[in-house]
Amino acid sequence: MNSSCADILLFAAYKWQASKPSLLAEQKDVFDGGTCNKYWVDVQLRWGDYDSHDIERYTRAKFLDYTTDNMSIYPAPTGVMVGMDLAYNLHTAYGHWIPGMKTLATQALAKIMKANPALYVLRERIRKGLQLYSSEPTEPYLS
Repeated sequence: MNSSCADILLFAAYKWQASKPSLLAEQKDVFDGGTCNKYWVDVQLRWGDYDSHDIERYTRAKFLDYTTDNMSIYPAPTGVMVGMDLAYNLHTAYGHWIPGMKTLATQALAKIMKANPALYVLRERIRKGLQLYSSEPTEPYLS
């Protein structure tokens, strides 16, 4: 059985309003009166394949699996899971949102996915390990 835990934990001096779980791309958040003073972020990296590279479905399923099982350790019921597909360079997030967090996450993830040298190195190492990357052409040039 897989399990997970929070990578980032935020503590508030006051209570934040928390929305019902939704995707990063969804515009309308429903703040149903729930509040929190702890908020976590869990980052999931994956290498998608051609048949299953729907990062939104993967992230939502992992969020629901990990927040309902007994093996995962999350310090609060409110948080968000960020999913990054290194093969297809896609990202999303799913979870409970606090005011201003969707805008921050959208801008930060766009910047991270565009120009993060650590993700680039990790992606290239995985490609080489899977033998998906070749520095030399395998066929001679046609003239």
